[in-house]
Amino acid sequence: MAGTVINRGNNRWELRISLGYDANGKQIRKSKRVTATSMRAAKKALDEFYLEITTTPQGGDEHMLFQDLVALWDKRHNAKKAISTRNMQIDMLNGRIMDEFRDMRISDITGEQIRHFVEKLRVEKNPRARTKDGRLSATMVHKHFKLVNHVFNKAVDWKILGKNPCRDIPRDEWPKPNYHHYPVWEEEDLQKFLRIVEELPDYPYILKHKAMFYLALLTGARKSEIIALTWEDIDWKNNMVHINKAQKYVNSRKVEISAPKTAESVRSVYVDEYVMDLLMLHRENQLKYLKNKGYENTHGYIFLAVRLRNEELVPEAPNSFAGWLRGLAKKHGLPGITVHSLRHMAATYALNHGAALTTVQSMLGHTNIRTTSIYLHPLDKQKRETAQIMSNHLQSLRESKEGDEAKK
Repeated sequence: MAGTVINRGNNRWELRISLGYDANGKQIRKSKRVTATSMRAAKKALDEFYLEITTTPQGGDEHMLFQDLVALWDKRHNAKKAISTRNMQIDMLNGRIMDEFRDMRISDITGEQIRHFVEKLRVEKNPRARTKDGRLSATMVHKHFKLVNHVFNKAVDWKILGKNPCRDIPRDEWPKPNYHHYPVWEEEDLQKFLRIVEELPDYPYILKHKAMFYLALLTGARKSEIIALTWEDIDWKNNMVHINKAQKYVNSRKVEISAPKTAESVRSVYVDEYVMDLLMLHRENQLKYLKNKGYENTHGYIFLAVRLRNEELVPEAPNSFAGWLRGLAKKHGLPGITVHSLRHMAATYALNHGAALTTVQSMLGHTNIRTTSIYLHPLDKQKRETAQIMSNHLQSLRESKEGDEAKK
């Protein structure tokens, strides 16, 4: 508890409670003088004082407008996030959320009003929506509610509010996401694609995309992490790749290379000799290209774009690799997949062939193992094998019963 007891003598005590900071960043502190015969009694009075002042809004902050709370939240919390995350959340707040709550006092916002806002999102027509009915997806509704809930949680943490109004809505009524399930290839489709890739000529751009493909499939690395890799991230001696940065979208004219999504995303993954050989061949091609063009790869990016940007070499554009993968699959009649599907396939195939769930979690750089479970897809081969295992077991039980009856 954020509180102290000061002995003022003659059984008089001063109680002090820290309540965080106000909208201007000034510390909020409450104090009270009490009479108590011992330190123990004084601490009990401190507990009662803390309960008293934390169950109601403090210091006039109940008059704070929602837009002012958002400004404080952006300064104290959101500013610490990656620029792409920060921009995404601010864009979401400045849209429908601000339209609904901008000029309302935060103490006046109720759970019922937030529930009404959620219902409006569910029925709102959106020309840019990708859903069949033209409405916001369940996942987007969930993201709006999650962000409002987070802002109010911070208001409670900072002692600006005594209670988050979202908590007045029963948990089973909170919007739930309906995450997009990325398609994965069955073993026969994957085998077919691997053979197709092996038969491709060793042109430089094909070797580049081939190396990107195998890195994604073998390690489960995100597309943004692969694009941001530099040559110093390769441990040639130990067949390892160090993932410590990612390419992030800022706006239509700007991307940045910075730390990946979470602390757990900074990781080292193992690859095989096959991938290391691909990387070596690609490096040789890149050095020849740089020499012929007179370019200098100052950042040491492994996968370079063909065109310069502002007279500077930049990493491969995400759509370039995605287009190569999609086009090659379509040309040979394979089901369509995305680059992110390779991440799902890395997790699925690793687990189906004996890898531990915690190992796959570490490989993918997930903070929560429940996130890893989203990446698991049942393959037809494994489903058939599981059915056969059950069939064999049931058969043995039937035969065992017949044997027991015969002994009688």
